[in-house]
Amino acid sequence: MPYAKSGDIEIYYNAQGQGTPLLLQNGWGGSSDSWSTYMVEMLAEKHKVIVMDNRGTGRSGKPDFPYTMDMMANDSVAVLDSLGIEKAHVMGFSMGGIITQTIGLEHPNRLRSLVLCGTTLGGEHRISPDPKVQMDLALIANPLPEMTERDVTVKLLYLLYSKGYVEANLKALILDETYSDNPTPSFALNRQSQAIGGFESYDRLPSIDVPVLVMTGEEDLLVPPENSGIIAERVKKAKLVTFPSCGHGFLKQKTDDVVPVILNFLRKVDEG
Repeated sequence: MPYAKSGDIEIYYNAQGQGTPLLLQNGWGGSSDSWSTYMVEMLAEKHKVIVMDNRGTGRSGKPDFPYTMDMMANDSVAVLDSLGIEKAHVMGFSMGGIITQTIGLEHPNRLRSLVLCGTTLGGEHRISPDPKVQMDLALIANPLPEMTERDVTVKLLYLLYSKGYVEANLKALILDETYSDNPTPSFALNRQSQAIGGFESYDRLPSIDVPVLVMTGEEDLLVPPENSGIIAERVKKAKLVTFPSCGHGFLKQKTDDVVPVILNFLRKVDEG
């Protein structure tokens, strides 16, 4: 299996497809296995798609010391270095969008473009989720002793998708969001949460000078869509796309609608 060395740990990655490179950055607790296979295959028809396990997840190292977004951005650059890629499109979902912003701010010479999905700018300018949502997230990171893996997964699903969508697709969604082979330990979830809490990009966003596609679900409970609006307003070359009747998990819920938007954006960037 391919690994990149980043500081004292190893970062797992995998690549498929041909074309200009597209690095995918997943969200809180998510690994390369968390992406929709269908979506990755659609993207790989036009691009060399690279997926990776963030530190603390999947097959990557899981150190139990404080994480920062700079560390996680450096992990991503280490993957690009391992593949000999000078510049890539980088697409991040949720926490992955924070990592992606950090790459844009700290490693701008490595970028073709950014795609920010359901993410936040952090700090005092962010729009926070409802306190109940925050409590549910804390419970997912530190479940009660009596909670089963299924209990935790179902609670997460109701944060990612609308109630009606979960109830109509519950069995399939549970299978899709359960990662028993390479689980993310609670301490790593907490370390990632701390890294998210230490991030703020509001004042620095105007310095990003590559094309940026910002996407959000209109009914996102975890990262209210107003965050995407603020990011798009602060970035010079940003385009905002909002998907109606979708929550935080719009990439999976509306894959057939989302992927053409992404591919069209990347094509225009590559064509100059």
